[in-house]
Amino acid sequence: MTTKVDKHEGSVDDQVCVFLWALPRSLSTAVTKCMSFVDGVQVWYEPYLFSRQNEDMGNTDVTTRWGEQGLHLILPALAKEPRGKRLDNELFSFPWVKSQLEKQDTDEKIVFVKDMANAVHGKYEFLPTTGKFRHTFLIRDPIPMYNSLRKLLNKLRVDTAAHTSTEMPESDVLQQPDHTYKNTHDMWKYVKEHLDPNPIIIDSAELAAHPDKLLPKYFDAIGVPYKEEYLQWDSSPDVANQWKTSFQGFLFASVGGVHEKAMGSACFVPEGPIPPRNDLPADVIKCADAARPYYEEMFEHRIEP
Repeated sequence: MTTKVDKHEGSVDDQVCVFLWALPRSLSTAVTKCMSFVDGVQVWYEPYLFSRQNEDMGNTDVTTRWGEQGLHLILPALAKEPRGKRLDNELFSFPWVKSQLEKQDTDEKIVFVKDMANAVHGKYEFLPTTGKFRHTFLIRDPIPMYNSLRKLLNKLRVDTAAHTSTEMPESDVLQQPDHTYKNTHDMWKYVKEHLDPNPIIIDSAELAAHPDKLLPKYFDAIGVPYKEEYLQWDSSPDVANQWKTSFQGFLFASVGGVHEKAMGSACFVPEGPIPPRNDLPADVIKCADAARPYYEEMFEHRIEP
C-alpha cells in the first residue's frame, strides 16, 4: 500500500515547515544539501540529535568527547572554520529547540528541519505543536544501512582511539539490534496519531535511483514549488555555514568523516547492489533481521517513483 500524497494546507504564500526524520546512513545529509538550494529556505540540521547528545553525555563541550587524540583533530578545525549561522553547542536542549521551532523568527517561506527520528524517542513532548509542520520520513533497507553504519563506527574508532586496532569485534559494533528502526517506526505511528495524519515516507535507494521522479512528488507533498534545477547543486560543503545547527557538534562529525561524501555531493547517485547475505558480518545480519519488519511496514506506505 502506498501513501496518498496530499499537499500541505495553505497557499504558497504561507510559511511551509517540514521535518525530515531520517535513519542513520540514509542519504539525509545529501537531501538536506539539496534542500539548501531551494528558493527561500531556512535549514535546521539535527537540533534534536545535538540536544540528545548533550543530555546523554552530561555536558555540552564536544571537545572533551574524543580524548587527547580527538582534541588533536578537532581543535585546529575549530580555529579555522567559519561559523556562519551555526550556533554554540551549549544552546541545544530539547526545550530550547522546541521554543525555537515554534516561534520561527525568520522571513523565509520554507523552514526545513532535518533530524534523526531516534533522537526524539521518549521526548515527543518537545516536538513543536504550533505552526504547520509537515512530517516526512526517509528510510533505507536495513542491510546497507547497518553495513554502512558498521564501517563508519569502525572508522571513528580507528581515527580517534589511542591504539592500533583496526576493527571492533563483531559483537561490539552494533548494539540493540532493533533499536533504531523500532524507534523510527514508533515515531511514525505517533506522528500519524497526534501530529500529521498523512506523513510522507521516501525510500533513500529509490530517491537515489529516481530523483527526477521522486523529488517532484516530495515537493508537491510538502507544498513547495519544484524546479528541475533542484536535481543538481553546488558541490561545495560551504552551504552548511548557512544552516542553524551546532557549530561544534557539526564540526565534530565533519572531522570524523560522518558526512564527508554527502557534503561533497552535487546530485543524487544510485546505490550499488545490496551485498549478499553470506558476505555480511554477523552483527549486521542480526540487526538487519530484527529491523526488517519495521522497515517493511513503512516501505509499504512510501511514495513510489
